[in-house]
Amino acid sequence: MATKSEMVEAGADIPTAWLMIVPFVNIYWLWKWCGGIEHITREKMTAPVAFLLHVMLPLIGMAILQDTMNKAVMRGLPGALPQARIAG
Repeated sequence: MATKSEMVEAGADIPTAWLMIVPFVNIYWLWKWCGGIEHITREKMTAPVAFLLHVMLPLIGMAILQDTMNKAVMRGLPGALPQARIAG
């Protein structure tokens, strides 16, 4: 669920990705993308925290954000696959 288009389909308000190539405007785009993370995780990961993770810890932060988004999908966003049950 990491792609912009999938986040927009889930209801996030993220502008066109072309803004990423415009200096200084790309910060605005990143902020809106982080707001999308906040939306799809139902505020379990806030936009300011996502922004700081992305800016301050690029590699580790992106891994944390990806994990957070994957967990949001598994929790049952519309259109998400149901979790499998493990027989035990």
